[in-house]
Amino acid sequence: MLRMRILSILSVTIAAIANMVSADAICIEAPYPIEGNGEQRELAELSREVSSALNRFPSIGEVFETVAPDLCVSNQMDGALAYLDVQNNQIFFDEDLSKAMKIGVLLHELRHLWQFTHNVCPSDDLAMKEYARAIFALEADASAISLLVAWDMKESGEAAAWEALSAWYSQSDIASNFAATIAETGDPGLAVTSAFYQWYASSIRIENYYFSSCSDYLDRQDASHAIPQYRLIPAEFFMRLCKLPDGAPYDCGDRTMEPG
Repeated sequence: MLRMRILSILSVTIAAIANMVSADAICIEAPYPIEGNGEQRELAELSREVSSALNRFPSIGEVFETVAPDLCVSNQMDGALAYLDVQNNQIFFDEDLSKAMKIGVLLHELRHLWQFTHNVCPSDDLAMKEYARAIFALEADASAISLLVAWDMKESGEAAAWEALSAWYSQSDIASNFAATIAETGDPGLAVTSAFYQWYASSIRIENYYFSSCSDYLDRQDASHAIPQYRLIPAEFFMRLCKLPDGAPYDCGDRTMEPG
């Protein structure tokens, strides 16, 4: 179980995130009524748009409905676009993101929430490098699945989230890979697999997440005074993780590149 927060589309440490969100954050609770100020209204509207899209992806939609995280915006994100706070059941967005980008990163965070509720998160008894490898896979999966949903939204006439993710420098190569694969094969599962592996193609992504995940791992070790352990990722980890929203498996595995 991931004890603090799942790092998501970020290049900062989880320990830093834990201290960055101030009391001026604006949140909305389920069932996300359309009322209140401008930020709350926008959060309610995007929750409805995402819920409508997730009717076609019920495994993620069910998590959104049953876990019902608070949706929050903050101006104290220190460069992060969004993150999932598992401990407090909240999803935070940078308030300066466009609505389309908020939808895109909400899809990403909801996949992380699915990972958490399906016990796919790494534990602190892993060796540090193994923990980092697991984080890489969680991020690759969340990127690929969020693009799958955003593509489906585009095909249904709601292209804004796909266009926002496609234009974002940190995910644009993954989106391009997904689009090219689905155009060539017409197979969403193959497109997800290809996007998953494309995540590993960027040495910058690998280095950023290696630094972030290891920093968080060491912070928790220091805080708990736990005796270091050196277990490997369980053999069934990728089997549990790599599921399409309809429950069918997709091909994935470790493509770790050493940082530096």
